[in-house]
Amino acid sequence: MKIVKAYVRVNRAAQVVQALQKAKVPGLTAYAVHGISGETQPFFHGLHPFEPSNLPQSVKIEVICEDGLVDGMMKTIAEAAKTGYPGDGIITVDEVERLVRIRDVT
Repeated sequence: MKIVKAYVRVNRAAQVVQALQKAKVPGLTAYAVHGISGETQPFFHGLHPFEPSNLPQSVKIEVICEDGLVDGMMKTIAEAAKTGYPGDGIITVDEVERLVRIRDVT
């Protein structure tokens, strides 16, 4: 199993979630995060001098899926998130060593 993590623009997050639901993703997690990427400089966002509390907001979306579904998840996310401008976000994929449903733990 894999966990696909995407960092997307706030104004594209709803489209990403809707696209994933349309693709029949059984579940996802989304939450607000703050940060900048290597594509943008802190002064671009008025962060000079740099203040961590002033970092731009993004949305991090996580989806756990079977290995064979990763490429499809990445494509779905990218198509829904893309504006064509720097700062559209990134997608990462990590191994899920183990998954256990809390209700099943005895």
